Amino acid sequence: MDYFSGIAIEKASKKSIKKTWLFISIIVNVGILGYFKYVNFFIDSFNDLLLSIGFQSNISTLNIILPVGISFYTFHGLSYVLDVYFGKFKVEKNIINYSLFVCFFPMLLAGPIERAPHLLPQLTKGHQFDYSKIVDGMRQFLWGFFKKVVIADNCAEIVNLVFEDPGQHSGITLIYASFLFIFQVYADFSGYSDMALGTSRMFGIQLMKNFDTPLFARDMAEFVARWHISLSTWFKYYIYKPAVKENASNLRKYFFVFLIFLISGFWHGARWTFIIVGFFAAVFVIISILLRPYTNKYISNYRTATIPSIGHIAMIFCNLSSATILATIFRNENIHTTNAFVYGIFTRFSLSYPDFMSWFLLVLILFMLIIEWIGRADYHILEKIGGGWSVFYRWGFYIFILFLIALTMPKTQEEFIYFQF
Repeated sequence: MDYFSGIAIEKASKKSIKKTWLFISIIVNVGILGYFKYVNFFIDSFNDLLLSIGFQSNISTLNIILPVGISFYTFHGLSYVLDVYFGKFKVEKNIINYSLFVCFFPMLLAGPIERAPHLLPQLTKGHQFDYSKIVDGMRQFLWGFFKKVVIADNCAEIVNLVFEDPGQHSGITLIYASFLFIFQVYADFSGYSDMALGTSRMFGIQLMKNFDTPLFARDMAEFVARWHISLSTWFKYYIYKPAVKENASNLRKYFFVFLIFLISGFWHGARWTFIIVGFFAAVFVIISILLRPYTNKYISNYRTATIPSIGHIAMIFCNLSSATILATIFRNENIHTTNAFVYGIFTRFSLSYPDFMSWFLLVLILFMLIIEWIGRADYHILEKIGGGWSVFYRWGFYIFILFLIALTMPKTQEEFIYFQF
């Protein structure tokens, strides 16, 4: 549908016809995505509404299998048609090239969400074997693999045990698991992105950067901007910029910030907790923007500093705390379990050792943070680390990472978190 819509939009002589094809494409894309991801959500919500006013509903949910990666390639198709409509990209008439753009295998399952002007020209030009790109891609893949199987999967073992039965654990254990979950999500998703970008670079394809060390951001607004960059870029290009002009009022700007975050939360799946996460993320972002004139006084040269300042460390801790609140809501399946989880934190809190405490895991997380701090200014973390070292030390560093992977990889691996989206 998107392929033929693009051709029809470019051929159309009247704007009304172009708009018709654009709306058809949007309706088909959103309709398919809505059916597979949200129809049961609306059925359940409608049943609950009728039940709350005293009516018994007999509407049953559907047995639907969610296609893997549907949210990501739906956004690829939509971005292509929108770019053709707004004249930002010339239509691709070769259906093989177009299909490769939508279904390019490294990014198919969990992004990054690419725009046609950036990716399609790379796919259609000739490629030659490039040793330097293959080596660079392998370095990025290695770091992504380390984050996934060493950090994310080991955090997952503890997180799953606590979140599956929060009523059996102390408040300090619940807080500990929540903090571990934010590191799990970050290592899992950024690890996938690193592996996708590294694999693509081996083939001579440069995908857009999807994570820019968000854990070291100066505030929550920057944290969000450096987390899942391709998704926020998509919303900025196709919703925020067309709706909000430079001279727009702050009220209009903040309204669309809220709207985009709510849509982003709903994009993740058909759960009220995702929508709540989107709402509170918008609140945190707007508050951090309003406080910037004050917080910036305590953070200077934070992107180039050799070691973080006290003010920067304080902001990192505030960001992690805010992100942990969002992650806790995100991890729970519904509002009821979220309330029970938060209730357990406040009613069973005590200054004691949390259950499943692993100092070794905390050391591994610290190692990840140190390496990412050192390489935070580069395109990817291991791009320049070891570049000026002798072969012995450089390969020793890579082998050390491989050794940690072999030593700490859990027997049962967790699937990527964003495969469910």
